Parts: sequence; C-alpha cells; structure tokens
Amino acid sequence: MPLDNGQINQELSALDSPKKTGANIGKVLLIGVTGGTGANVVKGFVEQGVTNLRAITRKIDLNRPSLAKMSDAGVELVEANLDDEDSLAPAFADISAVYCHATSADAAKPDPREIERAKRVAQAAKKANIKHFVYNSAGGADRNSRISHIEQKYKVEQVLKEAGLPTTMLRACLFMEEFWKQYTRPSILKGVFPFSIQPNKPIHLITTKDMGRVAADVMKNDSKYIGQEIELAGDVLTPKQMAEEFSKVQGMTVVHKEVPSWIFLLLLRKELFDLIQWYRNKGYQADVQRLREEEFPGLLTTFSEFLAETNWANSGLTYESLNF
Repeated sequence: MPLDNGQINQELSALDSPKKTGANIGKVLLIGVTGGTGANVVKGFVEQGVTNLRAITRKIDLNRPSLAKMSDAGVELVEANLDDEDSLAPAFADISAVYCHATSADAAKPDPREIERAKRVAQAAKKANIKHFVYNSAGGADRNSRISHIEQKYKVEQVLKEAGLPTTMLRACLFMEEFWKQYTRPSILKGVFPFSIQPNKPIHLITTKDMGRVAADVMKNDSKYIGQEIELAGDVLTPKQMAEEFSKVQGMTVVHKEVPSWIFLLLLRKELFDLIQWYRNKGYQADVQRLREEEFPGLLTTFSEFLAETNWANSGLTYESLNF
C-alpha cells in the first residue's frame, strides 16, 4: 500500500531528527564508579554531554582525588551503602536511568556479597520506576564460561531481569587499563611483555572510559537498546601485535613473553589460572568491526590511541594516574 504525503513527511522527519541529547535522559545514577576501573566511566559520560550525574559513595570525602575531581566536574555525590537497603532510597530519588559498573570491588575471586547487593539495587531501582538500567557485565557471560567472576556477573544480569527492569547489558571484554597495573607495566617498560596467552591468540580490548561513552549513547537511544546484550570491545589484537604497539610508543623493542599458566597454580591463584585457560582456549567474541563501524562509530578507542592518550611511555605515571 503506497504512503500518502502525510506519511512520507512523517518518515522523512523521523530520519532527519537528531539523536537524543544528555538532557533527554534525565538524571543518571552511577554505581561503583568511585575507584578502580569505575572512575574513568564518568569521563565517558561527560564527553557525551551527559552531565546530570549522581554518584553513590560510602562516604563523601573530597580528600579522595577521584571524588574531588567528580565533584569539580559537577557530579552530585550522595552517601549510600549497597549493604544497607534503607540508604539507597534517597540515592534513587528523581533518577531516570542507572549505570551500574559493579556492586563489589575488582578481584579475581568473586565477592559473595555481589549478588545480594545487586538484589538491593534492583529493588531500589524498581521502586524508583527508573526508565533504563545499564549494567557493566562481562564478555562470555552468556556462554557457560565456568569462570567464577564471569558466572557471577551473569547471575547479576538475571537478578536485574527478574526484577522486571528495562535493562541493557554491556558485556565488557578485557580492560586496557589492566596493563597499567604494577604486575605488568614495569616489565613492559623494560622491554618484556609477560602475558600467559599464545602470541597469535586474538584478545578483545575495551577502555573504561569507552564504557561510559557507550553507556551514555545507549541511554540516549534507549528504545533501540533496552533488552539488548552487547559484548563490547574497541579493538582486537594478539599479544604479538600488542608488543609491537608498546614498542612504537616506547621507542624500543618490546618482546612478548608467554609465561606458563601453571605458574599461577604454584602461586595458589587457581581463579587466575582458570581465567587464563579460558582466554587461551575460548575467550571473547565481540564483533569489533561492526561495533566500530555500525553500532558505536567514533566512540571506541583503539589500543594505539589508548597508549597515546594515557601517555604510556611516561614512567613517572602509575595506574592511579589514570583515575578521573
């Protein structure tokens, strides 16, 4: 059946209408962004023009650099404790959307409190009638990974869904910031990249800042993304290719050294051993080309861009220097 002139004009108007702006989202509550990998997420939101932000913290202490910087950027800080259900209601007041980076600290071994905290957050979000809940999950969560912390992220996903919340799961691949940590970066700066993965095994990578940028974009386009589960990466490189990128920015040859994974068993780090075996034999499956070209063009950082932006070769900087 052909369209009449009114329908044609309506279709053309829809094509010409711009994407939503941050103002259309309403107030966004950020959970788990005040330390570790979460702080840089705030940068991503701000870069995308989403500045009506509120962040939960156990204690408002402006002597903490990350909290001071967030406050200076206009982020409203509110005291709340994920272990105290009553403290969450004020934090969720007047909130339209939620980004949850984590309900427990980063660790190879999962925190058993993560699930119970997720249940409290889900109920608080339900009572507040939030319009969109974006959760930072883990790549591989839907593939029976048998990796404890990935499996736990999947359990959190189920908690949010069972609460009836309008969700988008952003399943993050390996954070590029991990290579800044003390157990990796000093050796790389000296010319050896110790990584227990085969030289030619593709590794999918994402920055924490891009988690915020993509989460903001997803919230601006909620009708498209509610109900979606997206494995997210901005680049995919082998350890050999990563060593070549380190070499370029450091102005010296960096060689990838494949550390035997059994060493982690000797160190009684079974969780880390299991994760490495998963990387070696299965790993992430993000469609990086589609994500970069079709889904989130201009929002995803390559590994070389990340090294340049973070001033990787400056030996005076540390992992803490990256924090917002």
